Amino acid sequence: MLFNDDSPTVVAWRTIGILAALFAEAWNIANLSVTGERASEHFGYFTVHSNILIAGVWIWMLVQPRRPAWFEQLRGAATAYIVLTGLVYALLVAQPEEVWSWDITFTNLAHHRLLPVLAAADWLLVRSAQPLRIRRAWLWMIYPIGYLICCWIRWGIDGWVPYPFLDPATNGVLGLIPSTGQVLIAFIVGIYAVAFTSLIAHRRVGSEDV
Repeated sequence: MLFNDDSPTVVAWRTIGILAALFAEAWNIANLSVTGERASEHFGYFTVHSNILIAGVWIWMLVQPRRPAWFEQLRGAATAYIVLTGLVYALLVAQPEEVWSWDITFTNLAHHRLLPVLAAADWLLVRSAQPLRIRRAWLWMIYPIGYLICCWIRWGIDGWVPYPFLDPATNGVLGLIPSTGQVLIAFIVGIYAVAFTSLIAHRRVGSEDV
């Protein structure tokens, strides 16, 4: 069963997702002085980017029923990024005791559990306004690759990286190959998994999906 954008259920879960993302981000920003984290470090995390992006996509979908033809590409990319944020956190970043625990901070719960689950449900259960062109999904990799490059440029400038598996000082340059390779492979697989589910979840009669 697919829902439409104007379904009360869809409006409700998108609103919950938007509020969770914005409140968690506001909470993090308000606590920068307490944690000692620099603003430039906080906004260097892919998690922050993906949460803001999916919240922005949902806000757009709530307030603007008519969207440009490229919007489904943006929606698909945002969905892939936030879902992969949750998966990469669980597999590479979280402490072992945190992976299955619900006894974690609200911000972690929102950023790495609630938003990825809501985004996946939204993608699978809400009918798309425009058919998705699968052959263009490779464009979704431009941002993650650019993000990696920017992380290493910043490491060269001030020695800071957002995630331990990206740290050349800890892993060595050659040691980055397996960890970074795993992440890139995960993104490729995840991106195309999200794209190809549109053939099932978003198919419209008479539309060209590929």
